[in-house]
Amino acid sequence: MLLALSPATVTEIPKNFLLTERDARQPMSPDDLAEQGYKISDKPTEPLEVNPCGYKRAIDRGRVTARTITYWSSAPSISSEQLVIYKSPSAARSALTGLRTQVKRCASKGDPSEPELKIRWRTNKATAGDEAIGMGYQVWQGGQLNATITGIVARRGSAVMIYTATEGDYKPGALAKDARTMAAKVGRLPGVCP
Repeated sequence: MLLALSPATVTEIPKNFLLTERDARQPMSPDDLAEQGYKISDKPTEPLEVNPCGYKRAIDRGRVTARTITYWSSAPSISSEQLVIYKSPSAARSALTGLRTQVKRCASKGDPSEPELKIRWRTNKATAGDEAIGMGYQVWQGGQLNATITGIVARRGSAVMIYTATEGDYKPGALAKDARTMAAKVGRLPGVCP
């Protein structure tokens, strides 16, 4: 008699698996910490790092595990890396579809706490994993560009990976290399790619 075995699934992301994780886990001197730092979260309830409608926690369903690494510096600049593993490729695909819907619904909005700021989201094509989208926004104040946040969201199997940065112009292609590298890595995790 043959037993039907279900494929193994990821229940935990290995330590130092994310591209920026080794640097993020390195101890920093107090002087360095005054100028820059990292935050690592393994909470699956963290909102996605590209968050057009500004949700305070995850609204997508089917997450199994997640890791988010954010970096800040006094320059000022910020960047982030996020990996979310879902229970199935369809749940991951649904999360990406949800982001596309959010960016249409909240493409141009203000910040209630700072009404002088206007936020404009945009998307464009990107290539990484099974599917990807470039996403980001610009913050305008009094007709002047105040900040640009660039991001890329990619899916491979049941994994969604996100990379964001404030450096330079809106160029998601610059982040696509990291997304492609991570897409190859997650393909080796059990149960991510059917």
